Amino acid sequence: MTAATTPKSKSTAAALSPARTNLCLALLVLLGFSLGCSEFVVIGIESDLATELGVSLATAGQLISVFALIYAISTPVLALSTGRFRRYQLLVCYSIVFVLGNLVMALAPNFQVLFISRIILGSVSGALLTVGVTYIPELLSPQQTSLAISVVYGAFSVAMVFVTSIGKFVADTLDWHVAMYGTLAFAVLICERSWRLCRALGKPTSPPLFASRRVCYASRASSPACSSFCLAWGRSTFSTAT
Repeated sequence: MTAATTPKSKSTAAALSPARTNLCLALLVLLGFSLGCSEFVVIGIESDLATELGVSLATAGQLISVFALIYAISTPVLALSTGRFRRYQLLVCYSIVFVLGNLVMALAPNFQVLFISRIILGSVSGALLTVGVTYIPELLSPQQTSLAISVVYGAFSVAMVFVTSIGKFVADTLDWHVAMYGTLAFAVLICERSWRLCRALGKPTSPPLFASRRVCYASRASSPACSSFCLAWGRSTFSTAT
């Protein structure tokens, strides 16, 4: 049964023009970057948040820790428990929750609401990235797939360097809410474009992720999910300690 689904995947990818394929890949990289921006934006403005929200710096640091903790727990759980659903449905659902989390974070009037927004974001960020990278094998050859997945996860990490510096500058120049609005606008743009371009690879007639005993998905989804557990926890420890 696995062999029967493989030609279908290849024919779907082959139907895309090279320009559309490259655009899909670029959006997946930008999706990883957007997810990273939403996670790391609070690191550069942690002191500003503590001052304006009337909490200690240690309490403000919980915004980083809670994201990483929820991220590390929810990513492998969601990746391994939602396999019966179609990828495109998961992509849309996770993206909506991700955007809503960014909206709550941008509009947060106090620390409690901001804390809740971090829980929302942490619960779907890893799962959204995991679903995103499962499209890559249908866009590229096996020899190129590993590199492309590395680039997507690399963009997630590069976002830390970018958004912590820019976020601090924006917060000092304007307001910390403006930095949050920037991550929100970027998230809305990338998610909306991802829905449109990934629809061809996750159309409603395609089988569920684990249908037909597609063991290949388990290696594509569970491995990044489990590695995300270690990466998220490591980043949290480093960021909180510094």
